[in-house]
Amino acid sequence: MEPKRRDYHVERPLLNQEQLEELGRWGPAPGALQWRTWFQCSRARARALLFRHLPVLAWLPQYPVRDWLLGDLLSGLSVAIMQLPQGLAYALLAGLPPVFGLYCSFYPVFVYFLFGTSRHISVGTFAVMSVMVGTVTESLAPDDAFLQAPNSTVNETARDAERVQLASTLSVLVGLFQVGLGLVHFGFVVTYLSEPLVRGYTTAASLHVFVSQLKRCWRSAGCCPRACPARWSPPWCREWCSWW
Repeated sequence: MEPKRRDYHVERPLLNQEQLEELGRWGPAPGALQWRTWFQCSRARARALLFRHLPVLAWLPQYPVRDWLLGDLLSGLSVAIMQLPQGLAYALLAGLPPVFGLYCSFYPVFVYFLFGTSRHISVGTFAVMSVMVGTVTESLAPDDAFLQAPNSTVNETARDAERVQLASTLSVLVGLFQVGLGLVHFGFVVTYLSEPLVRGYTTAASLHVFVSQLKRCWRSAGCCPRACPARWSPPWCREWCSWW
């Protein structure tokens, strides 16, 4: 027995581009509809939002253990070996006890593990930022403010505690500024930075880090003529310090 054949007859008007634009005009959606669409939450949208802000939930279940685990362990070990002395040194650049350099080498990596998206980035301390933080800590909490009366020695415990508080406050404020700039998508400014400008900034940053350590190389307490004794530094160093 053959199935019955059904015929469908559809009548639609044939429209050209001009008639189509006349019938359905483009325009902004009503305000209420826009807000309703913006705040609409479905399971798929909530999952996509969660995976976008926590990428570890997306890539960790699909991680190829047999192919990547050994290489990742070796690369992580090499980066950790490099970060240990680098963190200790950069903590001194920031005017903080060396142990805080280890903290700054561990916690950013852990946070980036949860929120990061690139598997090629080595997260850790940065020389220019350490020098900038050190400028703030040494200017707001100088050694002269913690001299003890009997023998004019520096109370390093109180000085380090004060500098740690200053560095923590500065980090929180910078983080708040970065969150605010990220919400307004201020990163588009980077596209307008030319390559010579970026190269010049990188070169100047390296020179600034080098020059900022000359006072420690010559065992001086600061960049002033009194901080460059004759037995520790040549005459050109004292003249250079007098310019600052």
